[in-house]
Amino acid sequence: MGMPSNLFNTAFKQQRLGLMFSIILVILVYLGTLAMAAQAVLARTALTWGYDLQSRVTIEIPFVDDEDATQKQDKRERLLQLLRAMPQVDTVEPIDEAKTQGLLSQWIDDASLLQALPLPQLIDVTFKVGATLAPAELQRTLASHNRDLRVYGHADWMDKLLGFLTGLGVIATLMLFLTGFAVVTVISAICRAALAVQHDTIELLHFMGAPDHAIARQFQKHIQRLAFPAALIGFALAALTVAILVFLLSSLGGLSLIAPLSWVTLGSVTALIPLGAIGLSIITARQSLLRLLRRLG
Repeated sequence: MGMPSNLFNTAFKQQRLGLMFSIILVILVYLGTLAMAAQAVLARTALTWGYDLQSRVTIEIPFVDDEDATQKQDKRERLLQLLRAMPQVDTVEPIDEAKTQGLLSQWIDDASLLQALPLPQLIDVTFKVGATLAPAELQRTLASHNRDLRVYGHADWMDKLLGFLTGLGVIATLMLFLTGFAVVTVISAICRAALAVQHDTIELLHFMGAPDHAIARQFQKHIQRLAFPAALIGFALAALTVAILVFLLSSLGGLSLIAPLSWVTLGSVTALIPLGAIGLSIITARQSLLRLLRRLG
C-alpha cells in the first residue's frame, strides 16, 4: 500500500524533534569537522617533523680563545670537506655567526654583548634517505678531525613534543568516534519519541497491512531531509572557523610550526564528516525504527 510522505510530520512538529535534531547535528558536524581538520594537520606535522628530525643533526665546533679568524675558518672548511665526502650526507650548511647571534637575540638585547660572546661555530647536516647516522656514531667518525666538537641530534630533544602531537591526534580521533556515537544516540531517541507520539497511527497502518520497511522508509526520508542542510551548515561553520584560525596563526607567525597541508587535501578529508553524518543518520533512522516496529509486532 502507498504510504503518505508526511507520515511523521505530526510527531516532529508537536515535539519539535526536527528542530532539536537539526541543532544537535549542526553542533556535532561542526565539532567533528574541527576534530578531523586537527587530526589531519597533526598527522601531517608529526610525519614531517619525524622525518626531518631523524635526518638532520647539528655540529658544534667549540670556541677556542687563542684561535684567530683564519684558523677558525680553516678548521671549519676542513670539517665541511670531510662531511661532504661522506656517502651518507646529503647537504651540509654552515651557520654564520650573524645567524647564530640572531638566534640568541630574543634572549639577549645588547648587541655589543652578543658580539663579545664566545659563540661556537655551527653546521647543519642533512642525511640522505635511508642513510641516517646516529649522532654518537657521527661524532666518533669526526673525532679524528676534532675531539672537542659536539654532534646534536634534533630527534633527541623533540621526542616528547612528537609524543605530545601524537597524543593530540589520539584525542581528535576519540572526538570523531564520540561524534558518531552521539549521532546514533540522538537518532535512536528521536525514533522513540516519534513512535510514542504516533503509536496509534502506526498500529492502524499495521492493521491495514502496511509493512514495517515502508513505515521505516518514510521516517528515513524525513531524517534525510533534515540531515542535509544541518550537515552543510555545520561544515560551513567549521570551515569558517578553520579559515579564521589560519589567518590568526599567519598574522602571529605560528604557521611555521605546522607542516604545510593543501586546502584541497584538507577540504577533501574534512568533507568526510558531513557526508558520514548524513549517511549515519539515514542508516540509524531506518534500523532504529525497524527494531522498534518489530517490538510492537
